[in-house]
Amino acid sequence: MIGAIIPDLDDVVERGSLTTPASPILPLHLRPALLAGVAIVERAGPEMLDMLRGQMMGANKARFSGAIDEIMTHTCRSMACSQLQLI
Repeated sequence: MIGAIIPDLDDVVERGSLTTPASPILPLHLRPALLAGVAIVERAGPEMLDMLRGQMMGANKARFSGAIDEIMTHTCRSMACSQLQLI
């Protein structure tokens, strides 16, 4: 999914360098790209999440959509609470 945000990432990532349940630690050379991708999504906000949802397919799209919906519901509730506190 980060490849949709950072187009050349697929060239850097080798299949053997991805995490597995036996080795869950991300290699050092991939960490800056992952952090940059997270920062881009965080700054872009909900519009970026909707764009990423469009990149997903099948069961992954359903799981991602569920996670996004939950995040958005929680965010909207917390924003409403903080706005009420300002009043």
